[in-house]
Amino acid sequence: MKIFFTTLTLLAGLAANAQTPFWSEDFANGIPAGWTSEDASSQNAIWTWCNDPASDDGDPGCPEIWEDGTNNQIPFQATTAENGFVTLDSDDYGELPTDHISELTTTAFDFSNKSKVFLRFQNHLGTYTYDADDKALIRVSTDKINWTSYQVFSGLTTTVRWSENPFIAIVDITPTAASQTTVYIQWQWTGNYEYHWNIDDVEIYDENPTAKHDLAVGDIFFPLSSFATPASEIKTDTCAFYAFVSNNGLVDQHNVKLKAIVLDETESVIFADSVTIGTLPVGYKDSLMVTPNLWAPEVDLGLYTIQYEVSADSTDGRIADNVKATTFAATSDFFAKEDGAEQFYRPGTLTDPWYVMNYYRFSKSSQEKYMATSIDFAHTTNAGELAITEVSAGGYLMRVNDDIDDNLNNLDDSDFFASFEWLGLGDYVANDSTIDDGGIRTIALTDLNSGNPGVALETGGRYVVAISYAGASNVVFQGYNNDNKYFFTSTLQYGGGSFFTFGEDVNAVVRLNLSLVSTSDEVALPTEAMQVFPNPATDQVNLGVKLAEEGPATVTIADLSGRVILTREYDSLQQQVLNFKLPSLASGIYLARIATEKGTLTKRFNVTKK
Repeated sequence: MKIFFTTLTLLAGLAANAQTPFWSEDFANGIPAGWTSEDASSQNAIWTWCNDPASDDGDPGCPEIWEDGTNNQIPFQATTAENGFVTLDSDDYGELPTDHISELTTTAFDFSNKSKVFLRFQNHLGTYTYDADDKALIRVSTDKINWTSYQVFSGLTTTVRWSENPFIAIVDITPTAASQTTVYIQWQWTGNYEYHWNIDDVEIYDENPTAKHDLAVGDIFFPLSSFATPASEIKTDTCAFYAFVSNNGLVDQHNVKLKAIVLDETESVIFADSVTIGTLPVGYKDSLMVTPNLWAPEVDLGLYTIQYEVSADSTDGRIADNVKATTFAATSDFFAKEDGAEQFYRPGTLTDPWYVMNYYRFSKSSQEKYMATSIDFAHTTNAGELAITEVSAGGYLMRVNDDIDDNLNNLDDSDFFASFEWLGLGDYVANDSTIDDGGIRTIALTDLNSGNPGVALETGGRYVVAISYAGASNVVFQGYNNDNKYFFTSTLQYGGGSFFTFGEDVNAVVRLNLSLVSTSDEVALPTEAMQVFPNPATDQVNLGVKLAEEGPATVTIADLSGRVILTREYDSLQQQVLNFKLPSLASGIYLARIATEKGTLTKRFNVTKK
């Protein structure tokens, strides 16, 4: 059997076609008469008709809507899904003794007068056990005995898990179907306990329905070292902007421009840059485009959007794939590589113990001293192996040795932990029967040397934050997220005497929480160096700064325990009034603090809510 790996059109939204289909089916009246739905494995895992994409498994024949926090899916979004579509609900059949081979086959078509035949359909597939590339296929036959297979999905792995919704597939079946009097088309899915494959709005063309002009932004690389970074650390996390661009259309594209912009929460542009190439030839995939300028994100607390947009001289036929965006956060007091657990994994070969780690770097310019207080992480279990309420885990903070390069390329595989200085540890033991499966857990850190809570951190230090699973808990599935594609070492795993770094977009939910080392002033600045007003404050506090010398400074607002609420760094500060909008704070006493090379000054102020 021959498999054709054809060029497919991937689309995150819909656009008008330049061509008109000579045949179409929207399944408004169910599966057409004469079509067959069979399972070649004889396990009766068959294609069914669903009359409502929002029924959520509530109607016989309809698939579940996997809208949980792990999968984040919505009902099928095909153009005419609301009047019915066809689905194979692999999950509904559970774990089968052997793989299902589920086949939906049309009645015969006569293409004897067609020199070209293109199949276009809208679909949505979720894979769990097997990658979809060679398992979810279009098959074409002239006799129902000999079949030629065509690939539908490229790169849809069990890590990626879900296709676009809808994913528009355009498959050139000309080699098998053109000029033939009898042609059968079949959707075949070989799988076992997958999610579902939905299909709707099937169309057949005698010309390629791909848009003439169709640029697309592909993978975008996350320009910061972490998704969430404390505002005190983020300004030195200099950003470069990278993205892959493809020409999915039918002609060359000229003056192709990639624009990168950064937006704040009000959608105001705070940075923009672009790069242009003269020509992107037809069929050219994943051309790496890099904007020329770097950006230092000197930003306040908040969530920011990084948006990439591609354009050319010609009007694009499918604008929905011309833009791709991601977000990052400037936080008060924690580092994170992700925005929540979306997948859960464990090593293919379990060791006792095994570790998952994230790599975090601190600013070299901060004038303030911070300590690591705790680690946040996420996990789940198979209830048949270990109840979620019986999980235990260890948490560790390690400083990366100075002889290890910045991307951790020269870690010692034979003696892995010799590459680090162990600084802090803590333990987690589940004891709550109502614990949220897959939710955030916290491990408080204790300094290994002093035995005190929290671990002091170095300005400019590099750290690895680790979670370990041992004993009965080595079967735990750790939480991950694949939204951000980093182009440097981010997450690592170690066990059984060997380690590896994960792929660019597999990032562990292992976060590091911070606070001030001390809320007192070891070397105090004069009291007139900072005035706090109004006091009490409500939504904003102002600091009147008057320093004897101009120089770098870090200003922090914290609670009485030292938990950082917001912070801001200044390359040069002497005499200025600084304004800080306060987040939603409970009424009470808070700290305003300025740190310079000469010392610190901390003052209390009250917050009174109206």
